[in-house]
Amino acid sequence: MATTSFDKSFAVENEKACTKFLEAVSNPRTVYVKHKDLKAESSKGLKLLARRFSPSVKS
Repeated sequence: MATTSFDKSFAVENEKACTKFLEAVSNPRTVYVKHKDLKAESSKGLKLLARRFSPSVKS
């Protein structure tokens, strides 16, 4: 995930590229993200960390 914004001026001089850019801007793609159970993921991560740093486990 991006933590900073992007702000830069640029010029597109190719007519074909301009047309494709305008089409892309006017018809954005829809991205579907699979739902995740964040509590279960967090719990699993904590268990893995505990197991990794347990003194009885050799790595």
